[in-house]
Amino acid sequence: MRIVMARKIALLRMGFVAVAVAAAGCNSMNGRMNNQVGTSFYRQGNYTMAREEFQRAAANEPWNPDYIHNTATAMKRQGDIAGAERTYRQAISTDPGHQPSYHGLAMLLKEQGRTPEAAELLQGWVDQQPYSAEPYIELAWLKRETGDIAGTEQLLLSALKVKPNDHVATAQLGQLYQDTNQPDRAAAMYRRSLHARWNQPEVQSRLAQLQRPGAHPGYAVAPTAYGAPHGQVMTGPQTISTSPALGPMSYQGLNAGGPTSFSQPVPPPTTFGNADPAHSTKLSETPLVEPH
Repeated sequence: MRIVMARKIALLRMGFVAVAVAAAGCNSMNGRMNNQVGTSFYRQGNYTMAREEFQRAAANEPWNPDYIHNTATAMKRQGDIAGAERTYRQAISTDPGHQPSYHGLAMLLKEQGRTPEAAELLQGWVDQQPYSAEPYIELAWLKRETGDIAGTEQLLLSALKVKPNDHVATAQLGQLYQDTNQPDRAAAMYRRSLHARWNQPEVQSRLAQLQRPGAHPGYAVAPTAYGAPHGQVMTGPQTISTSPALGPMSYQGLNAGGPTSFSQPVPPPTTFGNADPAHSTKLSETPLVEPH
């Protein structure tokens, strides 16, 4: 009798586990669909509907910082700055290493004239994760935005100490050297970045223009800002683009402050890695992140 009861209990437990796994899978699928729909609305400029879909995605997967980040991005576009700030912080609380959210929040603070708070936020990230190149690259972006060239260079070099072949840090150093009239050092960094990742059209273009006969060093190409162009979104975590080179690189991405989706931009969208300093070579908004 006891053996029969034990078997029944075991079967019931297995059944509960199966149901839980199925529910989790269903929630994950729904979250991905909600995020994709939200990204579509975001690209159309319908931030109200985008926000609702991103919130649904986050409700289905409350542990997914990308969906929370995208919600914050849409909120910012709606003008709900306080709500966007709270939500970016929620995403960071969910994942203390979520680069798109750090970038989105730092940009939001900077745009409000709260640059010291943005610096404190990013410095805190550096202190918490000194073994990662991303926080150094993000703080370098902010330093460059405030005109601290020496500080920017030092932070990018620190990022390369942590990750010697980081194509974003090397590309950004190349841009920094080009903008400060050091063409030889700029070209060396561009080549190093391309050696790590060849598919970087912007870096290839900058290197080609630097090597063009008669090109004026430091002015061959207009300086690019950290992160992605304003209004773009990232779609894909850490893909989120693949980090364009030149200008701050970012990993995922929507426009600065744009929703994060595991892969592409919003009007004008950005792809993973094209929107913020840590993943892109352009500085601007944090793109949406879309799930893989």
